[in-house]
Amino acid sequence: MEVINSVILNSSNELVLRIAGKGNPSYQYVYREAKGIYWDQDQIGFKSTPLGEWTISKWFFHIMAVVKEGLNVDLEMSNNVTWENISVAEQKEIKTRYNKMYN
Repeated sequence: MEVINSVILNSSNELVLRIAGKGNPSYQYVYREAKGIYWDQDQIGFKSTPLGEWTISKWFFHIMAVVKEGLNVDLEMSNNVTWENISVAEQKEIKTRYNKMYN
């Protein structure tokens, strides 16, 4: 299990779920799932391809699912998660759906 401590929409329009730990070398292989998710060692997080038509919340849960399916790693959202460049509406959508799914 890894704890998500930051949710960031970066300047390249990619969603990044940064984790609290240092990660695992095996995380780099998540790209093999061919579902638009990559490990970014510099940011210590899983990131999407540029968003396109999908919403931030859709990408958030897509990343969580691909990491679980491909790496067998559960991502858990910290109670003190920080948000960067994420609208309040998207934050609320993610928190509400996350709480329904995992609490």
